[in-house]
Amino acid sequence: MSTSTTGPHTPQTPFAPPTTLLPAPSIEPAAPQPTQARSYVHQMRGPSHRWWRPLLALLVASIAALVGMGVITGAFIATGLVTSEEQMFDVLDPTASLLGNLLIAVLIPATLLGLRVGFGPGAGRVLSVAGRMRWAWLARCGAVLAPIWAAYLAIAWLADGAEVLGRPEHWVGLLVVSLLTTPLQAAAEEIFMRGGLVQGLGAWVRSPVVALGVTTLLSAALFALAHGSMDIWILIDLGWMAAVGCWLTWRTGGLEAIIALHVVNNLLVITLGLLAGGLEQSYVDTGATSTPLAAGASVAATTLVAAVLLHLARRHGIAPQGWREPALG
Repeated sequence: MSTSTTGPHTPQTPFAPPTTLLPAPSIEPAAPQPTQARSYVHQMRGPSHRWWRPLLALLVASIAALVGMGVITGAFIATGLVTSEEQMFDVLDPTASLLGNLLIAVLIPATLLGLRVGFGPGAGRVLSVAGRMRWAWLARCGAVLAPIWAAYLAIAWLADGAEVLGRPEHWVGLLVVSLLTTPLQAAAEEIFMRGGLVQGLGAWVRSPVVALGVTTLLSAALFALAHGSMDIWILIDLGWMAAVGCWLTWRTGGLEAIIALHVVNNLLVITLGLLAGGLEQSYVDTGATSTPLAAGASVAATTLVAAVLLHLARRHGIAPQGWREPALG
């Protein structure tokens, strides 16, 4: 938001002849120029765009994230909550789970700060073209997704043998930590990967359609590789979810739909892993593998729920009619 100011009004001298009086300059602020409506990927490409702004935003966000992660890790170590490197990476330890989720959650304020410094006021546009999180839309997406995704995971579990294993020793603590902090972890990944990264890089590309294509490829590749596994089927699975997330964000003008899908998926997968056992296999790490059938099922399920969400978005006026045009703001 910009403001305009005027200097103090200097009165005309009383000795000036009346015939020489000029109209007093208006002290009313100039009317703001109309802002061109833009798609989500071009929210940071405004009249003041400069080539260096995305680089500055990335630099500030990176520094803020590293500092925040260092402070949180240091606090856990200093208070004795974490006593060894082995504990930090133990997925069955509630404290390690809490630490891991908080470290990722740091990406939320770091991304917002980077965009604020790099592009100026309006960092909330990373959440949606409305400049804020549309909470009602987010809740509606979550409510619709939860039963569909639960059914998909149940079918996948049954098809995989439906083996019930022993619950972890601290499963109650893990469940509490997951319910409280997994939404932050999932939202942080989306705000950075499908939000700040997409808008920052998209600001360099003049065509919104080309910007969508370029940022989708980069976002999908980075998201898939960031999980550590080089298994081709896991890369396809994760890459497809990321690409669908970019498309949903483009069409709906915000991150709410993909945040809802990410949160619902993570919560249900972790809950199933805790209650039925096998939580260790629920996480994607460097040693994780998948199969063509599992990857194909995930791609199909992700595509299905994306279609459902787009139908819902058009019905409630979040997305334009059709399948290609983006929401503008």
